[in-house]
Amino acid sequence: MPDADSAIVGVIDSGIALSHARFRRIDGGTRFLSAWLQGGEWRSGAAVPFGRELFRTEIDRLMWRASVGGAIDEAAFDRAAGLTQFGHARGDRRLENNATHGTHVADLAAGFDLSDGSFDEARRRLPIIGVGLPPRTSMGANGNFLEFFAIHAVEYIIDRADRIWKACGYGPDGGFPIVINLSYGLKAGPKDGHMLIEEVIRAATEKSDEIGRPIRVILPAGNDLMSEGVAEFALPDDRPVTLDWRIRPEDHTPNFAEVWSEQISGAGGSGPAHPLTAVVRLPLGPGSPAAAGRAGQMTTLTDDADPETPLARIYCRKHDNKPPGGTGDPAWHRVGYYLCTAPTLEEDRMAGAPSGRWTIEVAGKGKSSDRAHAYVQSDQTLTFGSVTGLLSTFDHPDFRPVDYAGRAIDVYDYPIDGVAPTLTDLPPPITRRGSLNAIANNDAVRVIGSYRATDGKASVFSSAASSEPVGDGRAAPTALLPGVDGAARFGVMAAGSKSGSAAAMQGTSFSTALATRRVALAMLEWIDGDRNGQAPGSEGWFEITASDEDADADWPGQVPEIKGGHGRMTRPGTGRLPR
Repeated sequence: MPDADSAIVGVIDSGIALSHARFRRIDGGTRFLSAWLQGGEWRSGAAVPFGRELFRTEIDRLMWRASVGGAIDEAAFDRAAGLTQFGHARGDRRLENNATHGTHVADLAAGFDLSDGSFDEARRRLPIIGVGLPPRTSMGANGNFLEFFAIHAVEYIIDRADRIWKACGYGPDGGFPIVINLSYGLKAGPKDGHMLIEEVIRAATEKSDEIGRPIRVILPAGNDLMSEGVAEFALPDDRPVTLDWRIRPEDHTPNFAEVWSEQISGAGGSGPAHPLTAVVRLPLGPGSPAAAGRAGQMTTLTDDADPETPLARIYCRKHDNKPPGGTGDPAWHRVGYYLCTAPTLEEDRMAGAPSGRWTIEVAGKGKSSDRAHAYVQSDQTLTFGSVTGLLSTFDHPDFRPVDYAGRAIDVYDYPIDGVAPTLTDLPPPITRRGSLNAIANNDAVRVIGSYRATDGKASVFSSAASSEPVGDGRAAPTALLPGVDGAARFGVMAAGSKSGSAAAMQGTSFSTALATRRVALAMLEWIDGDRNGQAPGSEGWFEITASDEDADADWPGQVPEIKGGHGRMTRPGTGRLPR
């Protein structure tokens, strides 16, 4: 069991190779204290409400059973542990690929080379608790059920870490410091810092601070800056703002978008009216009623030629800042429209919504404060590896995705002569600002973006905060870490799905994992220093560390705060040869 001077690294992801050599102890056993496979087969009497839980002893036993000639048959282990499910049509088979998101993230966050003795101390003192998220069939094509699986995962990691602390006899108070990596997110949401998962994380971190045991939850900024899925605009009069919503042909999954109001003072009651009207029009077809909806209402859009077949729906939902389980009325509320279209290709190839240019018309009530925030939601194929779930986009005549040379346009340019960056994200309604991960908008989490390791340029895919965040939404990510090794070197290197393999993957997920590693290693130094001072991983710690390292690196250009946060941090050592 872990010593009292350890810190726990929690990894919430998909396709985590539990038997991988990078996650083993020096004696060959696993460093995973426990793992919850949320998509696994539930066993009677289990302590988890669904899925399969594996503790260290069972993982070690399964690894021993899969040993052949002194080596572990990791594919056989994956099948025995339920990580790979060939017996189900939509079972999880991600670990049969050469690389997986979860293994890559876990390696960058807490993986060590068994042959490198310089990491022996960190390997011993940084055990792992893992949660394998279920396949997309459970989370939905638009990922809206991700939030609930992630809430269970965060609470599971904290609960198991505390139970292990007490089982080891380290006392009723305190506990292991915990650093949780959640390299997942959503494109759309209220983005005001009060989604349910954000409230749960805030409550958990506040409670841990009271007992002097730090919990750090680290999330990615997102890779959606170029997704053309954010629109923020003012509505100064009664004229509607028209936004094209391009739905792609032969899309097997529904398409989702959201339109949110600004904050409205007071609780709003059980069914407040939306202060904005939203009309959705089919390509060359009819539109939905031009009336403001109320929370809890739904309207259906059909084609005049076939009034029995629903082509799109608009749902209206209330959202406020009342924490779960809280008492009293919320200080404010908001109302959101959820726009949903049918797939443009269904199995019989006869039904389905039309593809092409749909139109969203948003109008206010003539008040200068009327504003609208619109987002395209995630769209993924339910079957892993398939590309039949096609992401829709917003479109507007004034929006340019690339410059005249074909280069993707970022929020700001990156002059390398010391000149201050120039804003290039012009003009509304479609904007690159506000593309930040929807579940990473409160101050209880650290939010990590990506930069290019060779010249410090912020990665063009790395999402940016809104220039006018709503409510308690973030005005900037926390910091940047490398997400790309260079212009000619794709991504960052880390473990493939089997021991001895490596792969390059690109994105803010992997910058987040490097940040998790930085915090976890710093946490060990903090423990060695008798836990004096502020624990690593706080917003203040990142501000000092990132700003100092950014200045010391002497990068040729600057990254504005709305995209770069407190600055660019150096990557921690992972035991791999530099590319």
